[in-house]
Amino acid sequence: MFRNTYECIRAGRINILPVSSLQIAWFFQEECPRIIPSRMIPVNKSLLVISLIVATCLFAGCSMQKEFSPGSDNVSDNPVRATVVETIDGDTLHLSFPDGRRETLRILGIDAPEVTPERNDPGKFNEVADKEILSLWGEEAASYTKRKLNGQQVTIIYDRDAGTRDVYGRMLATIITPDGTDHGEDLIRKGLARVYMQETFSRKDHYLAVQKEAITTRTGIWSGREPVQGMCREIVISTVHYDAAGDDRENLNDEYITIRNRGPTTADLTGWQIRDSDGFVYILPAVSLPSGKTMNLYTGNGTSSQGSLSMGSPVPVLNNDGDTVNLIDGTGNHVSSFSWG
Repeated sequence: MFRNTYECIRAGRINILPVSSLQIAWFFQEECPRIIPSRMIPVNKSLLVISLIVATCLFAGCSMQKEFSPGSDNVSDNPVRATVVETIDGDTLHLSFPDGRRETLRILGIDAPEVTPERNDPGKFNEVADKEILSLWGEEAASYTKRKLNGQQVTIIYDRDAGTRDVYGRMLATIITPDGTDHGEDLIRKGLARVYMQETFSRKDHYLAVQKEAITTRTGIWSGREPVQGMCREIVISTVHYDAAGDDRENLNDEYITIRNRGPTTADLTGWQIRDSDGFVYILPAVSLPSGKTMNLYTGNGTSSQGSLSMGSPVPVLNNDGDTVNLIDGTGNHVSSFSWG
């Protein structure tokens, strides 16, 4: 009889309501002696404990096998709502949840170019091998994600094939914008990201089809050219080298910020400011930046020259574990940001 009942449960012909281990323990202690006299069944305490564990797992839906190796959390079929408090780059965000929890999330299934040239791998984007061009498209992706998501309440959808976290402990999920757009797919369609092939996820084939169309039409980064001027701001913080070699305190001038002029004319940066999240402020002297050129702002002391300035700080300014640097123009308007960590 018990074997037949078990087979019916497995086949779904008998529905079992979820019960707790305490309820099962109560049943063994209170109900079994009443239903079946103890003289009819020899009491074996070890067998009773094993039966209790097995019954708890059977009735409560436990699994003896880890279901999702990439993530440590269980995947829920229910979408989660959160607010984007900050965008780090094209595919990474800081989120705030209704319970006050804060998390870093990487958008599932995509990879946007890095905003720092040296962090780009030329082999990832077909024939686009120029790290500078890759970083410019990384700026485009970061700017687009910031414009679309900053301050927005988004929907997070986990994927059972991928799990909930990446190898760095960041949340891993699809982001749906308030207008119902899959932001990862949107970035791929605009040529601002590629499909991340190392991951397994349910929409991978669809993403690949979208990417194929972007490559065929040479959209965005697949054009192999710099972004069209005017797609984002002309004066940008393109790179921050925040982790100096060795002891930062003894190598201040290996800590620097790079500003790029992407506009068609020379820019007057006199009176512009660099500010970080800890209150550091540096006001640029009378200086101009020609079209297409870059300027490095070094933390320590040194002789300023064409393409470089020294901010004169006696201590490191850029936090290795995370910071945000802002560029403010002479009238107090925010021009560009660069975040890491």
